[in-house]
Amino acid sequence: MLRRALLGLSAFAVSGILMTSVPPAARAEGLAGPYLAAEQAARRGDISEAARLYARVLVRDPDNVRLMEQTMLHQVAAGQIAQAVVVARRLERTQPGHHLGLLILATDGLKDEKFRKTAEKLEESGANGGPFVGAIIEAWASFAADGIEAARPKLARLESDGAGGPLGKLLAAYHLGLMEAANGDDAAAAVALGRAAEASNNGGTNRLILTRAGALARSGDVDQARALVEERLTRTLRAPRLQELIDDFDKGNVPEPQITTAQAGAADALYAISGFISQGNSRLIGLAYARLAAYLDPELVEAQLLVADILAQDEQFGLAIEAYARIPEGSPEAIDAQIGRAEALRDADEVEEGLSVLREVVLRHPHALEAHIALGDMLRRSSRFDEAAVAYDGAIALIGEPEQRHWVLFYQRGIAHERSKQWPKAEADFLKALELEEDQPLVLNYLGYSWVEMRLNLEEAQSMIERAVEQRPEDGYIVDSLGWVLYRLGKYDEALDHMARAVELRPVDPTINDHYGDVLWVNGRQTEAEFQWKRALSFDPEEEGQADRIKRKLDVGLDQVLKEEAEENEPALVGTEAAEGDDG
Repeated sequence: MLRRALLGLSAFAVSGILMTSVPPAARAEGLAGPYLAAEQAARRGDISEAARLYARVLVRDPDNVRLMEQTMLHQVAAGQIAQAVVVARRLERTQPGHHLGLLILATDGLKDEKFRKTAEKLEESGANGGPFVGAIIEAWASFAADGIEAARPKLARLESDGAGGPLGKLLAAYHLGLMEAANGDDAAAAVALGRAAEASNNGGTNRLILTRAGALARSGDVDQARALVEERLTRTLRAPRLQELIDDFDKGNVPEPQITTAQAGAADALYAISGFISQGNSRLIGLAYARLAAYLDPELVEAQLLVADILAQDEQFGLAIEAYARIPEGSPEAIDAQIGRAEALRDADEVEEGLSVLREVVLRHPHALEAHIALGDMLRRSSRFDEAAVAYDGAIALIGEPEQRHWVLFYQRGIAHERSKQWPKAEADFLKALELEEDQPLVLNYLGYSWVEMRLNLEEAQSMIERAVEQRPEDGYIVDSLGWVLYRLGKYDEALDHMARAVELRPVDPTINDHYGDVLWVNGRQTEAEFQWKRALSFDPEEEGQADRIKRKLDVGLDQVLKEEAEENEPALVGTEAAEGDDG
C-alpha cells in the first residue's frame, strides 16, 4: 500500500505527458518527422536525444502545452535544468500553476535564494506543486525566508491531516526534524524524527537512522544513538555512512546536522521521493526528481548515485558509466559508484572491463567487504565459478565471527563451489548458511535440490524443500524442487500437482518442463510427457547433456533411458539452475 501511495505521488507529473498523438502544428511540413523521432527516442529511453528533438518541434509550436511538458521532462531528466527553466517560464505564462513547470520553477527559485517568492508561489498554487514534494519545498522556502515558526505549521498540517497517508506523516515528521536540527533544537528534532521512524517500516531508511542518531547524540544521548546505528548495522552488509558515524562515536566526535539550508532540505525531499518513484514504472519521473535534487544540492552524492543507478536500469549504459565516474572519490558512496560502473560495463557486454574495474577496487580497498562480494557475484554470473569462490573467500575472511546477516556470503560461495564441482565445500557452506539463517528458503531449496540430484538424504531434502515452499509458494523453482524430490522418492501422484504448478509459475523454463514430462510419464500419461519434453527442447536447455537426454527420451521413452543410465551407473545430470531460484 505504501508503494502504491508513493507511485501515486508521480501522477501529477505523468498525467497527460505520455500521449502519442501528433500535435496539430507538428503535422506541418518538416515537423512530423522530428516529432515522431522524438517520440521514438523517448520510448527507447534515449533521454538526451528526446529532449533535443522535442525542443526542436517546440520552436515551431511554442504554445503547445504537451510539447512543453515533454520537453521540460526530458530536459530535466537529461540534466539540462537551465534549458528546462526557460520552457517552464513560458509554460507559466501560457498555463499558470502547471504542476511540472511549477516544480521546476520552485526548484530554480530556491537555487537563486528567492525564498519568500518561492514560498508564496507554492502556497498560491496549492496541490499543483505536487501532493507532497511541493508542500515540503514550500515549508523549506518559508523556513529560509521567515524562520521555523513560519514553516512548522505547514509540516504539522501535512503530518496531521492524513491526506498523504503513511508517507505524508513520515515525510512531514522527518523534514520537521531536519528543520528543528538546522534551527539548533536537537531535542525537538529527535522527537520529530522518532515519529518519522514510527511511521515507517523497520525504523526507516538508513538516511533516517543517520539523521535521528545525529540528533540524539547532539542532544546528549550518545548511547541511544549508538544503539540505533549498531542495530541497523546488524541487518545490512553495506551502510558506509552509518559505519562512519560509529567511527566518529568511537573517537568521541558528535556529528553536525546534515542539512542546514533550504536548498539541501528540498533536495533531500526530491531525492527521497525519486528513489521510491523509480522503483515502479515511472523511472523517467524518478530520474527527473533525482536530477533536480542534485541541481539543488551538488553535495548530495546519494542523488548523483541514484541518477546513475536509474540510467543503468534503463539500459542507458554509456550515460550511467559517465554518471558513476562523476561520484567524488573521497565520498562514502565512491565504492558503490565503482561497483555500479562495473555492473553497467558488464550489462553493456564489456564483462572483462567490468571485472577489471572490480579488481582495481579490491586492490585499492582490500578491506571493503562489498568490493569482494561484487567481484564474486560478477564472476559467478559469468560462470567463472572457481574464481568466484576465491573472491568470496576474500569477503568471508573479512567478517571475523559470522553473524546472521552473513548467511548470503556462504550461500553464494556454496553455489560457486557446487557449480565448480567441489561438493564437500559447497555442502559445508550451505549448512553454515542455514546455521546462521535456519529457515532461509533459498538455501533450503538449493541444498535440498542438490541432495535430490545426488540421491542423498531424500527424506531430509523433502522436509527442507517443503519449508522453503511454505515461505515462497509462488516461486516456480522451489515448487519444482518439491515435485522433483517427491518423484525421486517414488511419490508420483503427489509429485504431479506440484510439477504442474511449477510449470504454471515458470512456463518457459526448460528444466521444469523436462521434469514435468518425467513425472507425467511415470504417471502413465506418455503423450503429455512427450509434449512437455518437446516444450523443454524449444526453450533451448543449456545444461550439458540435457538436450541430448531429452531427445533420447523422445526416441525411446523414459523407461529405456533410465535403464541405460542404470547400466552405465551414471545418474542423469539435469543441472541445478532450478535450485538457484532468484538469488540474482
